[in-house]
Amino acid sequence: NPELLDWLAAEFMNPELPDAGGAVARPWSLKHLHRLIAGSATYRQSSRIPPALLERDPYNRLLARGPRGRVDAEGVQDIALKASGLLSPKIGGPSVFPPLPDGVMSLAYGPIPWNVSEGDDRYRRAMYTFWKRSVPYPAMLMFDAPTAEQSCVRRTRSNTPLQALTTLNEPTFHQAARWLAWRTLSSATTDEDRTRWAFRQCVSRPPDTGEFAVLARLLAQARTEYASKPQDAAQFAYADPRNPPPLPPGSTTADLAAWSAVTRAILNLDETITKE
Repeated sequence: NPELLDWLAAEFMNPELPDAGGAVARPWSLKHLHRLIAGSATYRQSSRIPPALLERDPYNRLLARGPRGRVDAEGVQDIALKASGLLSPKIGGPSVFPPLPDGVMSLAYGPIPWNVSEGDDRYRRAMYTFWKRSVPYPAMLMFDAPTAEQSCVRRTRSNTPLQALTTLNEPTFHQAARWLAWRTLSSATTDEDRTRWAFRQCVSRPPDTGEFAVLARLLAQARTEYASKPQDAAQFAYADPRNPPPLPPGSTTADLAAWSAVTRAILNLDETITKE
């Protein structure tokens, strides 16, 4: 699309359109260019494609549909933290050290101590995670983050069982599920409204009938199981069972554990980490 590229280049050098909010954009403003592209009707199209168009334009050279693909590795963690309410809005500063599996750093060339960050630093955006070149952060490596041992001109996208296991069990994702469950319990008084609220936080739409039925069944099963196993419920619902946070009014540890199972499943959906 050479004419489109020429127009974008001219707009980048000397903007003719007002920026978001009506302000006049500055020349050479990358923020203006990004907003222009992301806000365009072409970019905001649905990614769904009818068979006839797929046969005519399989690679979307005509830009007749929107992009669809899993977000980059850093975005996967950021989505979970944002949906849960844990994501720190802090900008800049030194690298941080989120939880890391035991023994990983011993595999590094020139191992270093990995002192897990506390407070808000533990939930910074993934771009601030300390990067050891010989041993990249495992959770991001699972989602095809480059190793930084050499330059990377284009990231690959894979789909493996290890990715699903990461979003189910990795400590940061599990903590995100716990806090999303806490927020869900606080958001409404009925399970139906809570389910719709939690689902919307992750995929920006309400669940359809089939999805709602699956989540309701999972909630009922988890609630029954954790009601009979209080120790397992506390272990699953709290990062530190010895120092649990205050529960939402009218809720029990079994409720929080059951909803943690539901929110963990929602965070694990392909649609949650896919740009539609």
